Amino acid sequence: MDHATNASTSPPGLLDLLITRLAEPAVVLDDSLTIVSTNDTFATLVGTDDTPVGEPLTAVVSGLTAGTVEETIEQSGEYVSVRIGTAPERWAEFGFDRHGTHILCVGRQRGADRRVEAQRNRTAVTDLQRATRDLLAAESREAVAESIVETATDVLGLSGATLYLFDACRNVLWPAGVDGTPGADARAPVGGDDDGVVREVFLEGAATTVEGGDRYQPLGDYGVLHTVGGTDQRDRPGTDSGRRRGPGKECTGSGVDRLAESAAAALERVDREATLRERDAAHRKQAERVTALERELSLVRRVHRVLVDADTVADIESGVCTALTASDWLSFAWVGRARDGSVEPRAWSGTGSDYLSTVSLSTDGPQAPPAVQTAASNRPTTVDAVAEDIGAHHWRRAAIARDFQATLSVPLRADGVSYGVLTVYANQPVEWDDSLASVFTELGDSVATAVRDRERGAHLAADTVVELDLRVTDPDATLARLAGTLGATVYCTEAIPVDAERTRLFLTIPDFDDDAVGGAAQAVCGVDSLAAVDDGDRYELVAYEPTVVGRVVRHGGHLDTACVTDEEVALTVTLAADADVRAFLDRLADGRADITLTARRYQPAGTRSRDGIRSSLEAVLTDRQLEALQTAYGSGFFEWPRETTGEGVAEMLGVAQPTVNRHLRVAQRKLLELVFEDE
Repeated sequence: MDHATNASTSPPGLLDLLITRLAEPAVVLDDSLTIVSTNDTFATLVGTDDTPVGEPLTAVVSGLTAGTVEETIEQSGEYVSVRIGTAPERWAEFGFDRHGTHILCVGRQRGADRRVEAQRNRTAVTDLQRATRDLLAAESREAVAESIVETATDVLGLSGATLYLFDACRNVLWPAGVDGTPGADARAPVGGDDDGVVREVFLEGAATTVEGGDRYQPLGDYGVLHTVGGTDQRDRPGTDSGRRRGPGKECTGSGVDRLAESAAAALERVDREATLRERDAAHRKQAERVTALERELSLVRRVHRVLVDADTVADIESGVCTALTASDWLSFAWVGRARDGSVEPRAWSGTGSDYLSTVSLSTDGPQAPPAVQTAASNRPTTVDAVAEDIGAHHWRRAAIARDFQATLSVPLRADGVSYGVLTVYANQPVEWDDSLASVFTELGDSVATAVRDRERGAHLAADTVVELDLRVTDPDATLARLAGTLGATVYCTEAIPVDAERTRLFLTIPDFDDDAVGGAAQAVCGVDSLAAVDDGDRYELVAYEPTVVGRVVRHGGHLDTACVTDEEVALTVTLAADADVRAFLDRLADGRADITLTARRYQPAGTRSRDGIRSSLEAVLTDRQLEALQTAYGSGFFEWPRETTGEGVAEMLGVAQPTVNRHLRVAQRKLLELVFEDE
């Protein structure tokens, strides 16, 4: 056979199409030389009335042997002459060409014009190669549709073809591929309410030929192929003939059937490959997520190990920064606290530490870095790509100069109290999604809790305490509004944190009945509940934060007394001797109140029996046990006669009475152990 082909890429379906196109006798064989398909002229050549499909070629043409076929295949372009029939004596020539797992066999009468036949074969095979290449290269349904309609006109010589693809989301059959003349078809999208032939063929799944020869072939769930019979109109004089067309031979129904089969197979392949690509992408994404989770778990374990082992606040802050920068993707980490209108660095680790001295950390400056934004808002600040908008932000230019490509800053807060901000910088762009950001947010909460516990521990272990007298002007505070509504002085004797949002306060309000106090509390914002403790002038009030007395205990102080009027709050507060008084006052003001320090007194902790016993007791009780004991004491549970019952204390705490009884029993035992342990 005088032609060349890419034998590895021609599928059997297109070989079937090819032999219907050839004028010469031709068959398609499998590896065992069994006839898979044939055209009509082959039966005429070999002199048989029956279709020889399914029979060995060597049986149909007795002059051929398997060895002869293999030799001829190896001698590309050669034909072998064999005798066919017995009388009269007839001879024919056969050429073979392998296409993957199948073989194309083309025959001819010996003595025919080989030059004309060779040119025809070359033209047919060239068209087949192009159609095969386009079809196998198609990576989408639309590309398959375009390849199929071009095959219909180029290879089969049809006048036109349209391939409709079904869009399940819109319930529409739309013309994804069109070529040649439209014939009887409008080539418009076919909706669900259309009762035309395209919709009918798609729903019924049966091929239909309409008047004029147009044929509609169903493609399963994929759509419908419409073909127009006869010579391609663009081969006629005066039409566009830029592309070489087939010889104009009208395609038979079997050729269109095979084209439809090839279209359905190609569409199925595209869907299968798309599914495989999506599955591979999902597997890659899952593998990336597993890697990220392992990275995050390793980081969390390192930080938590620091929180367990650290003895001081400074150990926590420096250890956390070191643990974070031990990761291969975090270059720099630092901890700072807001003070005097800026964020003051307290600890840092990693490369590029001079960054902190390069950028402005002022809370008043424009275009503030993420740490300053977080300190001001108490919310996480994320930057996925520092390089974006680099020209408008000095801190971004300074970060990029040190290869900081992404950053995250989270607040350090525990029980509503700020202990600073934690900021990390990555050496690569990072998508701080909700999952990753929440990991660092929870780390920030854990770090803040550890800092709070160490600060409280330092206060309890202190040999000396400092006693502060304060005057606070905060007319919008809850207690100040309550005092103003009543026109009286309110005394607060105890403040117990309930949760991050509420604080339980025990108040003394002399010379007012319960109804008056209750009515005033209802008129004041920030009051969650009010309950009379006894028939006298003592009340339990649960207030929403922020409150001045609540901030005292939440920031590590001890409230001795609080006298509240509508103009000011007079406080006496006790701190550890080494406490940073200035920072405490800044946190106590919280940007809302005006605080004046009127007196400061240092005293040995052991000389104040109340503080000595209390400090020791707080060291041995859990938070819930201490809260139960404080609430019971403040509500008069230990008075005689009792001013409240165990059931009343349980109602204040929002727990069951047996739970309160257990907490009180354990707390009393530990208190007595502290008193009698020397004996």
